Amino acid sequence: MESPATHIAFLKRFQAHLAASRFFTFSLLLHAVIVMVGGSVVVIKRAIDPPDFESSDGLVSPDAGTQAPPEAQPDLSQQQFTPQAPQIAAPQLQAINTANIQTPTFQVATIAPQVKTLPSDAISKALQNVTSTVRGAPNGVPGTMAGRLGGGTRMGMMQKMGGKQKSEEAVLRGLRWLVKNQNPDGSWSSPFRAGMTGLAVLCFLGHGELPTSPEFGPTVEKAINWILSGGEKFQGRLSMAAEFTQSGVYEHGIVTYALGEYYSMTKDDRVTELFKQAVEHIIHGQGPDGGWMYSYNKTQSDTSVTGWQVQALKAAHLSGLNIPGIDATMDKAMLNFKRVQGKEGGFGYRVAEDRYSLTGVGVLCTYFWKQQKDKMVRDGADFIIKKTRTDNPVKYNGPKADLYAWYYHTQACLMVGGSVWSTWNRFFQDEICDVQSKDGSWPVAGAKTPGPQDDPAGAGPFYRTTLCILMLEVYYRYMPITKGTL
Repeated sequence: MESPATHIAFLKRFQAHLAASRFFTFSLLLHAVIVMVGGSVVVIKRAIDPPDFESSDGLVSPDAGTQAPPEAQPDLSQQQFTPQAPQIAAPQLQAINTANIQTPTFQVATIAPQVKTLPSDAISKALQNVTSTVRGAPNGVPGTMAGRLGGGTRMGMMQKMGGKQKSEEAVLRGLRWLVKNQNPDGSWSSPFRAGMTGLAVLCFLGHGELPTSPEFGPTVEKAINWILSGGEKFQGRLSMAAEFTQSGVYEHGIVTYALGEYYSMTKDDRVTELFKQAVEHIIHGQGPDGGWMYSYNKTQSDTSVTGWQVQALKAAHLSGLNIPGIDATMDKAMLNFKRVQGKEGGFGYRVAEDRYSLTGVGVLCTYFWKQQKDKMVRDGADFIIKKTRTDNPVKYNGPKADLYAWYYHTQACLMVGGSVWSTWNRFFQDEICDVQSKDGSWPVAGAKTPGPQDDPAGAGPFYRTTLCILMLEVYYRYMPITKGTL
């Protein structure tokens, strides 16, 4: 056992050793603190820095390349939709969500739809989010209309669906021609003034032009004011007459269609009640077999009249106003289209037959509401392509030129997609672009048809120009639709 003296001697030696090594101990502690602080800075910086693939507006740049991450790394987060380079067979799309950029780990979800199928609900929701960031677009714009809003989104859709630069240039020339030829009161044309005004408004809206647009805003504002003034005067009869006539039901359907699109894009409360009145006239004018007839007299159904009424009801459905009776009216209208479909897949005028000029009406309206490529739609689309190849070439100066038919065929084939769309796109795009007049309008077509197609004056220039603009806007005007986009 150690004595007290021995213990005291040990403590003195230990204290002397500590005193001799105090500088080494302090240095060791100081370096330990520096290492800990430096490591914390690195960890914090990696946690708060945003990913370097995000551009200033929250979207991936359309021309930025994308690479799959190494398997050892975590997946990236969902990304917002940005159209890729045009590949009609199988375009590559990505949905990106950059709402939570502070999270250091991400997941990647890549969507690669075929043109033969409709966009997924995820893409539709992403497109709805895009509309809130583009020029003048309010929240709540239907996803199926999002492609028309904003230059970047619009051009992306053109690339995806096979549109060419000259197509967009033709659209702009046509819109500028309409600006120069607008009546002082905001309307267009003198014959069929309501109908031509409705078609012109659809052209501007199809390009995403609203009253706030820098170049075309005043034109749109004047036109909407003219519709509001006349519509209120005639208690919702947008043909701008006290009673519906043979041509009046066409005009009423077209202007109602335009007013519905305008409301969906702007949520302008001024038009709400008038639009509801106009839609109610269409609902009450439906015939017993589900179609519509001249003057809304309900004696029989006319597929040509019916097409414009269904497009107006489509706009009402997309508006979100929940106008009573629309769904039941549209369900009934589908029965009439089934009634007039011919044996070869075409659609007839008032009875079952295969009319080339009316088949696009049947396919477009049926597909919009049923939202599936059933036998009616497939047979109709096949009939359009077959007859165009064999009997009805898309030749503007040819003896069978039919702008009315081509207007519907273009939209119908886009909705069907796949080889139907790629084939029709080759048929019509260059032909329509290349015949445009230098002033931006479209000249008299080669064939004589009922209506103003071959009228060199009057409503003719407006009718031809608006239908051609609407055809060339097809790449972005309406996205192929699913239930999730409505």
